[in-house]
Amino acid sequence: MKFSRLVLCALFLFWLPDSAAAQSVDEIKNSRLYYWGEGTDKTTAMAEKQALSMLIGQISVSVESKFSLLKEEVATKNQSEITEQLNSVVNTYSNATLKNTEMFTWGDEPEVHVFRYVKRSEVYKIFAERERKIREFVETAAKAEQKLQIADALKYYYWALMLLQSHPDGNAIKRAAEDKEEMLAVYLPKKINEIFGGLTFEVAGRQEEENLTIYQLGVGYNGQPVSSCDYTVYDGRNWSHVISAKNGLGVAEILGSAALLKNIGIKVEYIFSDEWKVDTEVKDVLEKVELVPFKKSRFEVPLTKAAAQSPPPAAASLAAQPTATNAFAALESAAGTNTPAVGAVENRERYLSLLKKVEDAIRSKSYEAAKSCFTPDGYDVFVRLVKYGNAVIISKPTYTFLKFDDGVIARSLPMRFSFGGNRKVFVEDVVFDISEREGKIRSLSFGLANTVCSEIMQKKQWNEYSRIAIISFLENYKTAYALKRLDYIESIFSDDALIIVGKVVKTYPTVENRFANKRIQRTQYTKAQYMKQLGVVFRSNEYVNLKFTDVNVKKAGIGGEIYGIQLNQDYFSTSYGDTGYLFLVTDLNDAEKPIIHVRTWQPEKDPDFGVYDLSHF
Repeated sequence: MKFSRLVLCALFLFWLPDSAAAQSVDEIKNSRLYYWGEGTDKTTAMAEKQALSMLIGQISVSVESKFSLLKEEVATKNQSEITEQLNSVVNTYSNATLKNTEMFTWGDEPEVHVFRYVKRSEVYKIFAERERKIREFVETAAKAEQKLQIADALKYYYWALMLLQSHPDGNAIKRAAEDKEEMLAVYLPKKINEIFGGLTFEVAGRQEEENLTIYQLGVGYNGQPVSSCDYTVYDGRNWSHVISAKNGLGVAEILGSAALLKNIGIKVEYIFSDEWKVDTEVKDVLEKVELVPFKKSRFEVPLTKAAAQSPPPAAASLAAQPTATNAFAALESAAGTNTPAVGAVENRERYLSLLKKVEDAIRSKSYEAAKSCFTPDGYDVFVRLVKYGNAVIISKPTYTFLKFDDGVIARSLPMRFSFGGNRKVFVEDVVFDISEREGKIRSLSFGLANTVCSEIMQKKQWNEYSRIAIISFLENYKTAYALKRLDYIESIFSDDALIIVGKVVKTYPTVENRFANKRIQRTQYTKAQYMKQLGVVFRSNEYVNLKFTDVNVKKAGIGGEIYGIQLNQDYFSTSYGDTGYLFLVTDLNDAEKPIIHVRTWQPEKDPDFGVYDLSHF
């Protein structure tokens, strides 16, 4: 019986149609057009593993001489170690094509035969795909650097450098630089060190908590406040949680007495290992290549002149740079030039006194003492906010006030939020929405990064009201996810909202598509389905934090104040993180009651149309 099956299998292979997949095993082995591997074992899975390992070995031997960058990094190792690492790196391409090779199987357990093969030309296609990803990372990093998003700039430059090591032609890939071309292998380390060289950390003040000293840090890049920068602090004993500075402001927390400390160590984050899971290809590579260390990522910050709440001139100068906050300040002072719904605030002292009571309640952790400062809904949001990550005010605020509709927007109170479970610290600017009639705070939100606000405020084709409405909407949207306000999120989605979520999935070979790679699988949800899923996410995570970059806003041709808003979104939570493209079609005809008609999220740009926009709906 077993013999007859083998005979039938052999006849079947012989009589398959004339195509690459139909060729006999011997023909493929003797052809120079293919890489192949075979295995025999007790189960199909075990035989398949053997065949894949042999296939990878063949590819490794064939391209070994080309992996010059990788071989330079492991030059101190012996040949067997180099070969092992090379096989490991080639295996990272299995997420793309190698696991999707064509395969013949015959025999029964406990003697199963598996033969896997792939065209040599297909393997070089996946090398080209990795080169495309390297170039995309470099382009993303350059844009982030221009916008002072130093965390993103370092992350993508470094990831590009590591992926470059995993490319057989890594030593030959170039970038256009003005009137010449430059090797990425030379450019990327130089660029990363240049960024470290442009960073500055200055003590801007300190405050004492119980058994804790919190130093406020001015974090700058080439003389301007950074939009973002991630780092850890060494207090003489241990390295801290990862701290995310925002809008030029960071913190350094020292447990116990800091009286004897003369300086603190800062290590700027550039590897971002906690975020590798965002991209399986990056994770695969960075776990297998030798990571390149950068000594210039270390800084020593003197503490001897740190006075409580008294920033030195250098740190103060960072705060004086042109930012979105100053753009709001310009609107605040432009009395008589604004629209009826947007204008200067006459009685600033009234609101300063209100916010001072709130600050005192936060500092003393006597939250009930500030209850009279809020509307019932506002107090509910306030309690959620101060419970979000052990909230602490980190510096004395300089508020700007702006009349907007029937309320007053007060920007902003710098606070830090820390989470033990995932070793993460965020700095956020808290924005207050105050009812002008009641004189009470009706809502709070986490402010957008200054660079994002600036991008929106520069859209001069729209009036001030529309621009501020977009910023307020995005800040409330971001905050609702952070504070897990499922009720609010449900209220801003229309009942018939179109909600599309995309994810990268591996595809498997078919007769029509023999060398499948990966595709974006799109899932459409109803509002009820999306809210149910979001509720599960909120209940299972200590925190959720959204970061928006690269804003692109377009106004619809009909419907009044309806906008299509494209954003790069970084999503962080206790158990999961991702990065991708968020698109929202939002009705802001009533700015206090925004309505989302479309929400799409995609992990990568679609090869056919890029990112969703208004033209798709």
